Formats: sequence, C-alpha cells, structure tokens
Amino acid sequence: MLENEMMYLILEGGMVLDGSGAPAQRADIGILDDRICAIGDLSNARASRRLSLRGCHIAPGFIDIHTHSDISVLYHPQQMSALGMGVTTQVVGNCGLALGLAVNSDKFEFEKRWLAPHGARINWSNFDEHLTRVESSGTGTNYVPLAGHGTLRKRVMGQENRPPSEAEMSEMKAILSDALEAGAWGLSSGLEYTPGGYAHTDELIELCTIVRRFSGLYATHLRNEGDTLVESVEEALAVAKGAGVPLQLSHHKAEGEPNWGKTEVTLKLVEQARGEGLDVQMDQYPYNAFMTALSVQTLPWYAQSGTPEEVAARLSDPVQRRQIADDMLAAHPEWANTTESGHWDKVQIGVCRGRPEMQGKTVLELALVAGKHPIEWVIDTLADTGGYVSAVNFAMGAQDIERVLRYPFTSVGSDGVGARPDGPGGKDLVHPRAYGTFPRVFKEYVRNQRILTEEEAVRRMTSLPASRMGISDRGTIRIGAYADLVAYDPDTIGDTATFNVPHQFAQGIKLVVINGTVALHDSAFTDTLAGRVLRHTGAY
Repeated sequence: MLENEMMYLILEGGMVLDGSGAPAQRADIGILDDRICAIGDLSNARASRRLSLRGCHIAPGFIDIHTHSDISVLYHPQQMSALGMGVTTQVVGNCGLALGLAVNSDKFEFEKRWLAPHGARINWSNFDEHLTRVESSGTGTNYVPLAGHGTLRKRVMGQENRPPSEAEMSEMKAILSDALEAGAWGLSSGLEYTPGGYAHTDELIELCTIVRRFSGLYATHLRNEGDTLVESVEEALAVAKGAGVPLQLSHHKAEGEPNWGKTEVTLKLVEQARGEGLDVQMDQYPYNAFMTALSVQTLPWYAQSGTPEEVAARLSDPVQRRQIADDMLAAHPEWANTTESGHWDKVQIGVCRGRPEMQGKTVLELALVAGKHPIEWVIDTLADTGGYVSAVNFAMGAQDIERVLRYPFTSVGSDGVGARPDGPGGKDLVHPRAYGTFPRVFKEYVRNQRILTEEEAVRRMTSLPASRMGISDRGTIRIGAYADLVAYDPDTIGDTATFNVPHQFAQGIKLVVINGTVALHDSAFTDTLAGRVLRHTGAY
C-alpha cells in the first residue's frame, strides 16, 4: 500500500499464527479493502477503525474442507453455525451430493424435501446457474463447490443399478465438464449411498479423467468405512492412480469396534501411495460418532435401491421384509444383542421431522417401548417415514481418531450443514459437529490431550486445506492475502454443542473477518454476507 494511506481496519495487539505452523508472533494486522496490507507495529498507522485483540490469538479464517452447506446456503445464507466456530470458507458438494447439479425433476424429490420446510426450491438448470443464484442471494462464508458423482448419476440414470451406456457416460461427462468449466473444484463421490454406489471403478476413473483436464481433485466418501475399509481405500487409490488426479479421503475413520485399528493399515497404504508419487490426503472431524441416514447404516445394499417410495413398499412387503431382516442379522450377528451393551444402544435417532418425538432416543430404547426387536423396529420406522430419518452412531474408537489426527496430511472438516438455532431447522437434532468441530480440536486435542500443538492445529485448519484445494491467497496471514481472519481466546476456545443439545455456539471465538469485513465481533453476528463464491479457474 502507499505510505500513509488510510487503512480500513487495524487489529491490534494479538498473537498471530500465520497458518504455516510457525510459532505465534505479536503483531498488528492492517486491512485495506479485502486484503491484508500490513503486519507489524501499526501503532502510528492511520485507520478508519481499530479493534484491540490483546489476549487473543489471530489465525487465518478456518477452511472447512468437508461440508454439505450447499443444502442450506439458499435458505440460511448467514451460515451462523460455521461463522460461530471461526469458519470463513466452506467446501461444499461432498460425498457425491451436490445440490448444484440437481434440477427440478421428479428424480430429485428427496433433495426437494430438504429444501421445502424452509421455502427454498431448485430453480436452476445447470451448475453455473446454481452458483450465480448463490452469488445473487449472498453467503456468509466463502463457498467452494465440488461436483457430486451421485447427483450427476441420478440426473442421467436415475436409480438404475447398472453400468452406464455409452450415451449415458457421454452425457455425464458433458454435464461434469460444464460444472468444472463453471467453477467446480473437482468431483466428489459417496459410494456408500445410492445411486453413487452403483458405479464400478472404471466409471469413476473415466469421469475423473475429465477432472484431470481441469486440474481438479477427487474426494471420496469410501464405499465402506467399516468391514471393508481397507479394500475401499485401495479402490479409491486405484481410481486416483488410474485417472491421474489428487485424492482426498473424506472423514477418514474406522466404523464399528471389530474394525478399530484398521486406520493403521489405511495410513500405511496412503503413505505407500504418496511415496509412489500419488497426491493423497484426508480430512476428519473430532467426534466418536458419525451421522447419516438410518437406512444406510442398517439395510442391505439391495434393500436401499430405487425411489423412497419403492424402498418403503419393499420394507412393507411381508416376504421381502423377512428376507431383509434375516440378511441384516446374517451380516451383523452382533445385532441380535438387545441389551445396553449391544449395538442398538449406540444408535441414536437424529433428524426425523415426521416423528420428532423419536429424536434423541436410541433405537434400543424405542424398540423396547414398542415391544419389538430393534431390527423389526428399524424396518417399520423406515417404511413409515419413507426413509427420511437419520441416526447418530457411536461407533469410532479413540485410538483411530487420534491416529488419523496425528497424520500430517489430515485437514479438519466438519461434515456439517450450516445451521442456526432458530427457524424450522432449529428443531432438528443435528450432529454437534456443525457448531463445534474446530473449537473442539483446540479444547480436546490441543489443550486437554496435547496431541497437536496449537500451531499445528491451526495449520490443519488453514494452509493445509487451502493448498490441498488449490485456493490461493487464503489460509495464510501475509501481506496481499485475503483478509479472512479469526481471533480467539486460546484458553477458552471450545465446543459447547452436544448430541442432545446441538444448536449451541462455540465459546472463545472473539472476531471473524471475511474478505476484510467484520462478520462476528464479541460473540455477536453482524448479519453481513461477506462471503464469496470461489470458482475454480483450473490452476491447481
């Protein structure tokens, strides 16, 4: 900047962690327009506004590399739960689910049901129009979109469980190319879900060759994160190697006590692949429970196929439901245990708008009240609700969480959806990760367990995900970088959201600045929409 030019804002007296992993240094930060223009002793500099941050640590704004906030950004543009934990940039469209690729057709009734309670609707016909819609309505955080393989496949093939025809593959590749041209940063997959899981490895490789042309990456929710976790990682590595694209393993974990310890094997596979020149990284949320559809957690693969109505009809048919129940028990003999030491006491109903009285109760508790075996209760509930019920599953072991967190190429990602405590969504029993992921790392794994240093934790939330995505001029504090910043109290920063009371903002976040604009100050939201849609330009 020119000497003596008036700055917009000076942040005074904080300890600055620049995102590189280097020790904190006391410095003032000057902001002009949307960029950092000065760092150092700015006591004599001119500024329109000064904010004292003595006693605070200042870091680059946290980059949440794994979210599903494309679901909520159009009806909740402020993205309060993300801002409240210091997040300034969200990568959306993960797990193969990218709302921007959906269109207003009967194929996307499930997606429409997400939006309907909030008065939102799908009123775009392509990915570019979706991004333009987000730009026009505004966003509280920066918005980094991925194209989703599952949504792409559904758009072209519906719920068909077969390989695509030559014409269908050409259509998928054309739509994907358009999305990447419009600014998608890569392709995500969710191979544990239908219809994405119907794809074979060669289909994924062929689509990822399009991603390679645009210098994008491939992020995958593995085909299985439990019994066949190792094989699923091997498949992901084969896709990335076959297409020549960087690979991001989403929310890496080992589900189910019989599978605890498998991350030791998967991390060795990743290290071997990296040693052979493949660019592989991962992300993780710091909780011992995951959350997804109850049907995905329980039903055999074949029982999940088709539309929600077809699934409900299958579950209601006496002959088919008996076969499904038998297959569930054959695959998981431990599910016969109906005591508090068994599986079903670890599965808690999350969001179920059709039966909200069930939210927060375990499957075992609900089944006992109903006088049913938990398997029968699950089948009945999925049939009655059309499958629109999610569940929290306390299935991860502490050693696996710590092992993945220690890995130097693990970014922090919430797997959450931007939320707020009021409105229709405030009654949903969401996973607390939406409100607490980043502060929880500081509280639990920096201060309490000392698994990460504070400087390293900041790196995992800032420069690592930024460099992984190829997002330039964010994720670091340096002159010329965008002024995305978070200030926090290092002694009190932590999560307050719980599984039973999730809509609670984190504590210790003092200031959030996005693109040079104050979005949160003294724990109060400014209701500004300072975020931007960041479109990929092909430079990786």
